[in-house]
Amino acid sequence: MSEKRKQPLSQKLLFCLEDESYKAYVASEFKLGDDSFVPYEQFVFQVAENPQGILILQSDSHENELIEICKKLKRLFSDTIRVVLLSADYQVYEYARTVVDAFVHFPISKDDLVETIRALSEKKRRILVIDDSKLVHKHLVPPLEAEGYEVVSAYDGSQGVEAAKKSPPDLIISDIEMPVMNGFEAVRAIRSVPALREVPIIMSSTLSSVADQRRGFAAGVDDYVTKPVHIPDLLARLDLIFKRNLAGRENILVVESDPTLARATVQVLSRQGFSPRVCSTLGEAVKVLRRFSHELVLCESELSDGSALDLLKAMKDLPAAGNSGMLVFTEAEGESEAKMLTQAGARGTITKPFNHDSLLAAVERTLAKLKAEVEKAHMEKYVSKASRKMALEKSILSGSDNAARAYRKNATIFFSDIVNFTARCERYTPREIVDQINTLFSVMTRVITESGGDIDKFIGDACMAFWMDEDPVRSARSAMGFLLRIRGALNEMNEKDPLLKEDPILIRMGVNTGDVILCDIGSADARIDLTMIGDPVNLAARLESASKQYGLDNLVSSFSLGSLHGEFVSRPIDLIRVKGKVEPVEVFELIGLPGQVTPEQQTLVDTFTSGVRAFRAGKFPEAMAAFEASAPLERHPTKLNPSSLMQERCQTLTANPPEAWDGVWTLTSK
Repeated sequence: MSEKRKQPLSQKLLFCLEDESYKAYVASEFKLGDDSFVPYEQFVFQVAENPQGILILQSDSHENELIEICKKLKRLFSDTIRVVLLSADYQVYEYARTVVDAFVHFPISKDDLVETIRALSEKKRRILVIDDSKLVHKHLVPPLEAEGYEVVSAYDGSQGVEAAKKSPPDLIISDIEMPVMNGFEAVRAIRSVPALREVPIIMSSTLSSVADQRRGFAAGVDDYVTKPVHIPDLLARLDLIFKRNLAGRENILVVESDPTLARATVQVLSRQGFSPRVCSTLGEAVKVLRRFSHELVLCESELSDGSALDLLKAMKDLPAAGNSGMLVFTEAEGESEAKMLTQAGARGTITKPFNHDSLLAAVERTLAKLKAEVEKAHMEKYVSKASRKMALEKSILSGSDNAARAYRKNATIFFSDIVNFTARCERYTPREIVDQINTLFSVMTRVITESGGDIDKFIGDACMAFWMDEDPVRSARSAMGFLLRIRGALNEMNEKDPLLKEDPILIRMGVNTGDVILCDIGSADARIDLTMIGDPVNLAARLESASKQYGLDNLVSSFSLGSLHGEFVSRPIDLIRVKGKVEPVEVFELIGLPGQVTPEQQTLVDTFTSGVRAFRAGKFPEAMAAFEASAPLERHPTKLNPSSLMQERCQTLTANPPEAWDGVWTLTSK
């Protein structure tokens, strides 16, 4: 081994390897400990904590996801991290080439891997300066070298072209007025070489007219700087260009049978930092989209084996293409076809022949719209419908007024909590607990939304939601419908998950209806939450907590059920005075819909209700007999339930008759 290869690697190395045999080989050959390896699930967190060094990545099952993650990491940390992707699939190179710093066919020997890593550690970006003025070279070369660039000098256009062909640079800075071959001719000659088509070119000249700049861009220039060059501005431009090219922008699939048009389209997209890939047939495009995600597809309207319409239909069934947009290349006379494609799901059409500017304008406009839609969808996950509505009202109606909003509204409020959550946290890892909570909240959010409700907030394992309709009765009805539906949805969730099937998630729920204050809470200058406050909110939270004392999964106040007489089957549970309140409230257990409850459930309701009437009248022996009869009919006869709890109360009150009895039971805890 050469002396250079014997030198230790100075860069920090972080391996994320899926192949266990290769992982063992690397650990042995490099004498690495476990802290040098990170599992795929922890990869992002590890890099974000310390974005330094070289990442060596290999995965068969998560390869595409790794590439997408790397693209985002490179945008953030392109100056401090380098990425080596090991892959057994050469096709991945086209997809990853603008993201990774080195692509290596897997498996690779230790010596070859060391050389790849060392090349990245020692590599300097090469800049070719083409200018006939030695003074310009003296002005540009020292500060570029001081920034760590390797600089190659050429003193006329012909020399510059030959230097670029001999050793392709990472970037070219070229003058216009030069002997032998001027800058425009040199740029055209450089762009005619396949290996140099994507090299960024900055034209630097004292010629600053619009016409000269247009000639430069037409020849293939990417940027234009007027002399004399301001070094800090130039360095900033270089930094921006290299960051853009290293990280890549969106993935764009070009489906075009004309190789000339396909090549020109790819060149235009690449110069703007996009990551383009080319297919010539529908079949090839489907294969690519099945494996790799692309934010945008540019497709010829008619292909040799199908059409853009066929591809649109196929994309709907491809998970990786579910959020992709499509622009279609059409002929000038194809107005009716354009309408048909748009109705089928295309984001728009680009009429041929088109120039580079119109192509880029259409691409940028479409990507911006797609991004806005994604951001809106994400925002809707974090912001309630009421918050969005009132934020819009405030932005339109209030102008610059920064005053907090406060409105009195009637709402039905819902609180939930996971049963025995503390003990559950002790049984599982943090990641498992978070996954379980998110699984639960995904189900709850779907059912709440489908029933017309609105999520106010998630608080740890708790959820607060509300229904706010112009008609309070309709709000309460929708909330009761949700309570009945969520039971079935949670049962289905627990059955589908092997872990939850053995250890199901159970929740307690409290519901109340009343006039609340819907208002802004927070800092007007920083962050504001739209939420609701007031006694009805506090009572709903108390009912969720109180349901535990009765062994129930729900407690609903009479304020919610009182206006829905006969629409739902429920049983009165108690007349309670919650902590902090003087006035008592009657609470119920919601059981089901009329005609859908079982005979046993109806018998439980009738028997328990007769016991409650006797209990509130102070007829404790009569109540005791009714509760003894209802106890076997409870959902959990051997555990805490309303019948067993009321029997204990009857025994206590029979032994110690109260001096004055109003049927109200005061709860001493929240």
